Amino acid sequence: MAEPTEKLNLPDPTEVARETLRRLAMRRIAPTPDNYQTLYEEIVGPTASAAAAGTATATSVLAGLAMDLTLHHPALAASAEALKQALRASDWAQCRKQVGQIVLQLKPGGGSGPGQIDTLGLLRELLVKTLEFGVATQLSHNPTLFEKTQRLAAAVREANSIAGLREAASGLKSMWIDVDLHVSHTHDQQETLRRLLLLLVENIGELLDDDTWLRGQLDVVQTVITGPLKIQALLEAEKRLKEVIYKQSLVKHGLREATATLKATMTSFVSHMSDAVAANDDYQQTIAAHIERISRTEDVLELNRILENLLDETRSAQSDSRRVHAQMIEERDAAQHAANHIKQLELELAQMSALVREDPMTHSLNRRGLDDEFAREASRAERFNTPFSIAVLDVDNFKALNDRRGHNTGDEALIHLVKVAKEELRLSDHIARIGGEEFLIILPNTPVAEAVQIVTRLQRSLTKKYFLDNNERVLITFSAGVAERRAGETQEALIARADSAMYEAKHSGKNRVCVAPDALPQAAG
Repeated sequence: MAEPTEKLNLPDPTEVARETLRRLAMRRIAPTPDNYQTLYEEIVGPTASAAAAGTATATSVLAGLAMDLTLHHPALAASAEALKQALRASDWAQCRKQVGQIVLQLKPGGGSGPGQIDTLGLLRELLVKTLEFGVATQLSHNPTLFEKTQRLAAAVREANSIAGLREAASGLKSMWIDVDLHVSHTHDQQETLRRLLLLLVENIGELLDDDTWLRGQLDVVQTVITGPLKIQALLEAEKRLKEVIYKQSLVKHGLREATATLKATMTSFVSHMSDAVAANDDYQQTIAAHIERISRTEDVLELNRILENLLDETRSAQSDSRRVHAQMIEERDAAQHAANHIKQLELELAQMSALVREDPMTHSLNRRGLDDEFAREASRAERFNTPFSIAVLDVDNFKALNDRRGHNTGDEALIHLVKVAKEELRLSDHIARIGGEEFLIILPNTPVAEAVQIVTRLQRSLTKKYFLDNNERVLITFSAGVAERRAGETQEALIARADSAMYEAKHSGKNRVCVAPDALPQAAG
């Protein structure tokens, strides 16, 4: 049964052609020229079709349709242009193909046939799952927003009409406003807590000596707080602190035992001192009593007995005195040993704290300290769009220096290099030890050309500030590779480029600075 045509503007061939294509799609009829002609005549009538033959052919109608699609349906512009080309070439097979494709694109849902996927239903279910498992779980700490999200998910699942979807969309907009306010409030809370914690750490740091064993832990916490709060950085900081705290707990246990030993020894020492004083008082009283007896007697035998008693008392007092003296010496030595042990344990605590970020021999940053500083400076460089360079240094002929002058001299040479570097580098720069005789310098806010100048200046300073070994001047030089970090470049990739430039400096004569290429050369496959 033909569809009504009262509402169509039959004199407009473009509108008639569009209706023809619609009926082809609705009836699922192949868009052949014959079928198109049949439906066209059905709409306008055979007489009108024949009358229009002199003014509107099928070719002109299809050309008008292609033009209309180009103007009003930009997404179909490519198919419309292909239809125009087929009409110009009178290629009806190609026309049939292009008309079929246009029909498929105009059909609701893309014309996938009876088994087509319910796209709207799929999107609705995806939105429901996102609300239930993505959004709601993130708002579980806020009961009001959590319940609102659950209700909205249920409303979306039941929205099977346009009106229902519009109502759900309105609820979705309202929820996102609430979520945005909640996120803003949560962010403000986090920033406030961060500032309070940083203030607390800084104030505690002001109360501590620079060499206290707590300094290392405070530095780690402060670094994490001031940098971007990334879960990996937090977990790594937690791991480091747990390791140090565990080791320090062992040392502090020994410290408590040593302190208890020292207290017990000092108590015993004081007790023996008191006993010695008391014994001396008793001896003095005994002597006074004997003197009194001597003054009162004239009997020789009595005088002999008094003398014997006096000698016995003296010998006993001397024996007690020697015993107490020996005990006091022993306890004094034990107290001194305990005091020395306490100092050693306190030193170990301080060293453990320093090991969190510092190389114990050269007092440059260790690998952990390097990772922290690199992450902070890389983040700052990306945030403010500033240049950021590094330099990899390797001491020239270090093995020969060790072999000729000994490992102690080699260690002192590395210490000397770091000392000179800290004197010459800027306050914002950092030097870290990354290998035996290999170091890395972090140069924030520094383009590669300026970085080369800084490293070259350090080389010249080493030639002026001699390293002395047994009062003999020893020249220390290094080869260096400099690289400027590209946006998003990882720490490993940047170090690899600088390391490659350092080896180029080694191979080209040593004691020089080379600039890294933009990227490492690819290995031949």
